[in-house]
Amino acid sequence: MITKERTEKEKEIQRAQEFLCAVFAKQERPTAYTILKSVSASGMSRTMKVVTYDDGRVLDITWWVSLVSGVGTLTEKNGQRVVRVGGCGMDIGFHLIYSLGVALYGLEGGYKIKHEWL
Repeated sequence: MITKERTEKEKEIQRAQEFLCAVFAKQERPTAYTILKSVSASGMSRTMKVVTYDDGRVLDITWWVSLVSGVGTLTEKNGQRVVRVGGCGMDIGFHLIYSLGVALYGLEGGYKIKHEWL
């Protein structure tokens, strides 16, 4: 049985996907920038913001990315929305953006969105 809460969540994810696809479609080379905000004391998780540009301005897309990518948890750190991603020994920012590309464009879309650290 499908609950009302689940269908609302699915609609929210679909709207987020449509929004992100529209933003990236305007860019000649779709690019998402990650900004490291903190690393846990154990080094096993990181929090970061995700931004891109839209019509010549910086656009914070952290909330939409956390919703669509399925990677990490949206949380608040020092009054800012950030994505907390667990793990170490790899480029967590790349992992987040690659997962976003797969979620938006399918398996072949993992590299469609370029990733850069700020």
